[in-house]
Amino acid sequence: MKVVIIGGERVAYFLAKSFSSKGYKVYVINKDPVLCEDFARDLKAVVVNGDASKKVVLEQLDIEEDDIIVVLTNKDKENLIITQLAKQIFGVKNIVTLVNNPDNIELFQKLGITSVVSTTTMLQKAVENLLFGKELEEFLSIEGGKLAFLRIEIPEYSKVIGKELKDIGLPHDCVVGGILRKGEVIVPRGDTRLNVGDRLFIVALPTVQTEIARILTGE
Repeated sequence: MKVVIIGGERVAYFLAKSFSSKGYKVYVINKDPVLCEDFARDLKAVVVNGDASKKVVLEQLDIEEDDIIVVLTNKDKENLIITQLAKQIFGVKNIVTLVNNPDNIELFQKLGITSVVSTTTMLQKAVENLLFGKELEEFLSIEGGKLAFLRIEIPEYSKVIGKELKDIGLPHDCVVGGILRKGEVIVPRGDTRLNVGDRLFIVALPTVQTEIARILTGE
């Protein structure tokens, strides 16, 4: 199995350096001849100067189904062409691609590319997590520990799976504020049914934490 890194500059360089140091056979493809010279001089990798959106360039690498392809160009259209070539012509299953415009994520996923990375979305989530975490920490601190914030994931052996929220017998001193399900946020109601892997966000009095965990996980 080899790792093929297409496009990118510094990110491609550090990825190639990291994978090669772990013993992987690494190939780097880039359209910039000067960059390729730098890569060839500094990296323990096979460096190819060429346009990976052209089938003839990818054919030089003897790509196999189990190889890993990482696509990092700064043009989503180009990334889409490359991923489709790798998937449909060479049968590659393991493809990770950069999506520069977050609006294009759904398109890539519909075309079977599930490992999609958007730096914009990642940064947005990081900032939101910092903001939310700070606000929550300040809120709980002000309340002097009178409230508990719980995040509980429903395991596959839980007895609440398939039941409606109103029927599982949670104590009155708690509120389920949200459910994270397969990346989607659900605002729960009494008739919301619980599934395996649901992550519940609960605000409660500290005295009922143990009972909540017991009901939801059986532990």
